[in-house]
Amino acid sequence: MSHPDTLQQATDRLDSAVDQLERFLQDIFARSDQTVPLAALQEKLRALAEERDRLQSELDAERMRTRRLKAANEEVSGRLEAVMVRLKDLIPAVPG
Repeated sequence: MSHPDTLQQATDRLDSAVDQLERFLQDIFARSDQTVPLAALQEKLRALAEERDRLQSELDAERMRTRRLKAANEEVSGRLEAVMVRLKDLIPAVPG
């Protein structure tokens, strides 16, 4: 799975969790004349907190991967530049 796909999936899951929370809260406010059990609210909050923690962990892992890829890219670019300089030194100038 590619890096952008993983980030998009995490973003989609976060959007879904926020939408789910919004629907839940709208339902609670719509039933404001009824008493919503505290246990139900606590369970929902716990589930959303777990999802947030999983998403944060995935995001941290992707950030670390991004840093490693950037470092590898910089190293490869530096090596390519050094090879190009050496090749230019080895190839005699062609008179125009």
